[in-house]
Amino acid sequence: MPTVTVRFFGPARDLAGESSIEMEIAPGETAGGVFAKLGERYPKLHRALASAAGSGPMTRPAVNRTYVPLSHVLKDGDEVAIIPPVSGGAPVPRVQLVREPIDERALIEEMSGSEAGAIASFIGIVRAEEKGGRALRALDYHAYEDMAPAQMKAIREAALEKFDILDAALVHRLGLLGIGEASIVVVVASAHRAAAFDACRWIVEQVKVDVPIWKQDVWGDGTQEWVEPSS
Repeated sequence: MPTVTVRFFGPARDLAGESSIEMEIAPGETAGGVFAKLGERYPKLHRALASAAGSGPMTRPAVNRTYVPLSHVLKDGDEVAIIPPVSGGAPVPRVQLVREPIDERALIEEMSGSEAGAIASFIGIVRAEEKGGRALRALDYHAYEDMAPAQMKAIREAALEKFDILDAALVHRLGLLGIGEASIVVVVASAHRAAAFDACRWIVEQVKVDVPIWKQDVWGDGTQEWVEPSS
């Protein structure tokens, strides 16, 4: 069986109770698969490893001294480092459902690692419209908030598996948004531009299909109308 060396750093070392272990892996095992097994083996470490799925300060895997996505396939003899958020600031959460303005610049900066040769982003913006002599004043976004974040995380995880990308972030805003405000931001980092473009578009389309978020048109005359799903 292939074997990897797993090394724990910082708080992860205290939670695991040891600095390194040898672990047998199945052929084709991924870094995410190792995270799952370590979470079962070390219950105190489980929560920190689960944060890699996309929310909160993120514990990241590094293989042979290079950060890798959870979809990275391991090989015999690899060194896997379990690296908690470093001192000096926590990473921006990869999946967020927010009510304040989205800081797309912070997301892009977070993705700008040395391994990234391309960063693709999509920003959905509330645009001005007129209908029946009425001018659109705002969009009001609603969500099934107990379900939407989990669906967003699942989409991010699927994108990491489906496309050759390094990282992805997805943020959607709720509440009343005026003309020109961003309602959704998707940022994808990859080594090459094609994968970043493809994954970014795919994530946006999957959000429309799978995430329970709805919007209402708020018109200048005070009337409101639910927007059809295709809009």
